[in-house]
Amino acid sequence: MLDAELLTMNSLLNALNLNRSSVADAYGLSSKKTDTSKTDTSNTKSSTDANSSSKDTSKTETKPSDEIALSPRALRAQKIQAMSKDFFADGQFSVSDIPALVSRLQKDGILSDAQVERLSQNGINLPSQKPSKQSLQDFIDDELKSLAEKSPNSPMINTLVDAKNVLSNMDDAQSPVLAQKATKVFGQLTDYLNSNPTLSDSQKQLWQGLKSTMQVASSMGMQQSASGQLSSYLALAKR
Repeated sequence: MLDAELLTMNSLLNALNLNRSSVADAYGLSSKKTDTSKTDTSNTKSSTDANSSSKDTSKTETKPSDEIALSPRALRAQKIQAMSKDFFADGQFSVSDIPALVSRLQKDGILSDAQVERLSQNGINLPSQKPSKQSLQDFIDDELKSLAEKSPNSPMINTLVDAKNVLSNMDDAQSPVLAQKATKVFGQLTDYLNSNPTLSDSQKQLWQGLKSTMQVASSMGMQQSASGQLSSYLALAKR
């Protein structure tokens, strides 16, 4: 009798549990609980990603810039140094390189269009169809050697020494000191050529090329481009 009652009670409990499970399944309670769990996990992950993104943005915003803005003067000096490296660093600058030099300086904004025009009006001579390939440095060395043997007291020795110094320091052409030296040498070379010395065509071209290079160098000084002092000096030199 007791065993029969226990069996009947177990059957009722099983049936009750089955009904509860069916009701829960029918209304989607089990899946909803699972989905909620997934949503919570997803929300936690999204929150973590958002915080990470915020940190990354903060890092980006606070990262110092690697670029440093250069002043116009510093930028100009940088361009002059690059020009000097390309044209004068190897000591092989020749008369044939003058047109390319002037074009480069004009393109880089070192010489304005007005300055280039003024240089032309004041006597700069570009090489002919067959310019000399001899470097101006070698030409100066040859002339200094010749003068030391034939005319050791010639004032042109100091002029050529100064000219060589200008050519060797074209990376500092923005310096007022170098520009003034170039202007002085230009004037002395102008006087020399105006005296009509006895020169072969090849020699005359080299002397003229050196004079023109000094004229260009003197134009690159900051005070020359700003005040127009060079223009006045060149006008006097032509008289």
